[in-house]
Amino acid sequence: MKKNKLLKISLLLILPFFIQNNSASAQACYEFHKTAGCDLGSGSGFREYGQSKSGILQVNKMFEYKLVLYGEKDYKIGICTESGRGPVHYRILEARSKNVLFDNSTDEYIESVGFTNVFSQTIIIEITVLEEEDIEIEDGDELLVCVGINILWRKTPKIGF
Repeated sequence: MKKNKLLKISLLLILPFFIQNNSASAQACYEFHKTAGCDLGSGSGFREYGQSKSGILQVNKMFEYKLVLYGEKDYKIGICTESGRGPVHYRILEARSKNVLFDNSTDEYIESVGFTNVFSQTIIIEITVLEEEDIEIEDGDELLVCVGINILWRKTPKIGF
């Protein structure tokens, strides 16, 4: 009986340490897309899009991010990782048809892309942080990486007379 109580007390004392350590990592990653390491250059009238975000992803596991892009807008989308982990493979797909609009693996895993969106549509960004399979795992943190999705937009300029 005393051993069970001692075990429960030990777990109650240790558990907050693990929860605090994990939440501290998540908090440090919360606005990673706003850091200098994720900067796309906001010149030429580009502004941060409200659906930019950051999160902790597992290495070699694909993550899907679904969002709406509005028509008659220019967009820049950049995917960045802390400490330059990667490369990062990402694809931009039309949500309804699953047609691939862009795949950075055909462009040497470029970190950002810019384009004009003529009409409003829902897209999916598939993101995979690639690492060699023989990662030495000491405490599991090697499998997690902070990833930022930085999205900038501007109204498409009128061209012509």
